[in-house]
Amino acid sequence: MKERYEIRIHGLLGPLLRSKFANLACETLPCQSTIRGRFSEEELQRLLDKLQQSGVELVYLDSN
Repeated sequence: MKERYEIRIHGLLGPLLRSKFANLACETLPCQSTIRGRFSEEELQRLLDKLQQSGVELVYLDSN
């Protein structure tokens, strides 16, 4: 079952990173970016792994 998640990261998602998450809603806030979407646990883990491999700092993770 997929749940809706909101992920906030420190900094801005540049064009290269945004292209990796093209099917997700991405929003730029002051000093942070937000990624929203529906994920299974496996998909969420893959996304978090990609962010970590890209050197992105996770600030907030919540399921709605």
